[in-house]
Amino acid sequence: MSTWRDLLTEAGHWGEYRGALRALQKDEGPSFKDMAIRSEELATRDIPGVTSCSAGTLHKLTNSELYSAPKWGQVEVFVRACAEHDAERGREVDGEAVLRLWKDGFRRLKGEVPRPDRPDRPELPDRPERKGRLGLVVAAGVVVVLAAGAVAFNWPFSGGSGDDGKPDVPASSAPPTGTPTQNPTPTSSATPPVVKSERFPSRIAWSDNGGSTIVQVYSDYTDSAQGRGSLTGHAYDLGQDLVVQCQVAGRAVPLGDYRGPAQRNGLWYRMTTGEYIPAIYVDTGRDSLPTC
Repeated sequence: MSTWRDLLTEAGHWGEYRGALRALQKDEGPSFKDMAIRSEELATRDIPGVTSCSAGTLHKLTNSELYSAPKWGQVEVFVRACAEHDAERGREVDGEAVLRLWKDGFRRLKGEVPRPDRPDRPELPDRPERKGRLGLVVAAGVVVVLAAGAVAFNWPFSGGSGDDGKPDVPASSAPPTGTPTQNPTPTSSATPPVVKSERFPSRIAWSDNGGSTIVQVYSDYTDSAQGRGSLTGHAYDLGQDLVVQCQVAGRAVPLGDYRGPAQRNGLWYRMTTGEYIPAIYVDTGRDSLPTC
C-alpha cells in the first residue's frame, strides 16, 4: 500500500496532491476537528501566512476530485498539525523536514508559496575616514575638470603663427571647400513598447450541472467535437479565486439549475493558465473584458 510520501512524490496534478494530504491525515494526523483547534494555536506563533482554519476548510483540502491548487497557508497548517500530533505520540518527527517535502511538491505543481519579506537592512553610519577620503576624491575631481576646461578654452589660440606667418586657425573654423555634404537623416532606434497582458482577479460565483459546484475548464472554446471534448482535467469550486485576461465568443453550454447572468452564455474567458472557462460562471466585477 502506498504511503503519503509515495503519493506525494508521484503526484502529477492537484487532485493527487490532495489525495496525498488525505493519506497523511489518515496515517499520522488527528481528526479534522482537532486539527482546527491546533490551527488556532499555530496562528498565535506569528508564522508568515499561517492562520486558523475551520474543520471544513481542512477537510476540503483532502478532496482529490478538486483539480485546483489549494492555498499554501492552509496546507502548511494541515502538515504542521499532523507532524506535531505525530511527535506527541512519541515518534521522532522532523516537522520542518516534512514541511519541506510538501513545499517542494507544491512548487513542482507550479503552486505559489509566499516568501517572507526580507527585513530592511540597517543603514550603516559613515565612518570618519570614509568621509575624509570622499572629500579628497571630490576635490581631485574638481581640479581635473577645471584643468581640462582651461586647456579646451586656450587650445584654438595657442601656437602663435604658422609657417606662412599667418595665425593658426583650428580645423573646425576653416572655411568649407567643395560641395557641402548633407547630414544623413537620423534613424530612430526606439523599439515599440512591450504590451503586457492585462490580468483581472475573479472568482467562481455561479454553477449548476445538477447541483454540482465544480466548474470544468477547457483548452478549446469552439463549437466543435474537438472543442467539446477538450477538458483539461482542471476544475474550480464555487467561491474559488482565479485570474482571467480577455474574452472570446465560442460555443454555448447547456444550463441546468442556473441563476446567474445567462446572457453571457457563448462567451468564454481565457485564464492566465492558457485555459478557457465559460463566462457564465465567473464574476470579474466588470461588464466586459478586452477581446482576446
